[in-house]
Amino acid sequence: MKRVPLLKYCGNHSLEDIKVATNSSAHYLGFVFAESKRCVTPSEVKEWLSKVEVSQKLVGVFVNAPIDQIQLAVENIALDVIQCHGEETVEEILALKATFKQKVWKVIHHSETAINLMKQYEGVVDGYVIDSKVKGVRGGTGVTFDWSAIPAYKREAEKQKVPCFIAGGINVSTINELLQYDPGGIDLSSGIEVSGRKSEKIKKQFEERLFV
Repeated sequence: MKRVPLLKYCGNHSLEDIKVATNSSAHYLGFVFAESKRCVTPSEVKEWLSKVEVSQKLVGVFVNAPIDQIQLAVENIALDVIQCHGEETVEEILALKATFKQKVWKVIHHSETAINLMKQYEGVVDGYVIDSKVKGVRGGTGVTFDWSAIPAYKREAEKQKVPCFIAGGINVSTINELLQYDPGGIDLSSGIEVSGRKSEKIKKQFEERLFV
């Protein structure tokens, strides 16, 4: 029987986005609390979430954030996961885990040294997001990396006994190719958007291909 990957819809930045994302098969909803075209504030997210029924787990995305910034988000929103999308060191992540009870995921940008970087975080982080490396942009680029590398990332994550999400350039047109690599998790933002907003129509088309 085909394994269904974990699914995360990230970059939700309006009540309309959240309505689309909550009415979906996603396991996780992501919110970006860092400089980005999809940046949101904890108070905005708190207000939006109060207006919908949410069954998904919530992920807060941060980039080299100080503890007090993460604390503000945690106080406003019942985050399940803190996703570190910057150059956070092992020591910094250990400090986060000592301060907060949430799981911590680390974004690793695809490169020749990415597997070695994952090894450094073994036993420290609770999951990985492998994303494309695009100069000057952290994520949400819609750009794929060389997916032939996915099996190596999967093996390392399985060895560490943590989930591994694939991000970057995943959409209705590319999902079938991605599924050939049997990813454990899929993380997408622009892939279900039209003009920067989550689309109910595109989401349905994507999930029809994902869950056939």
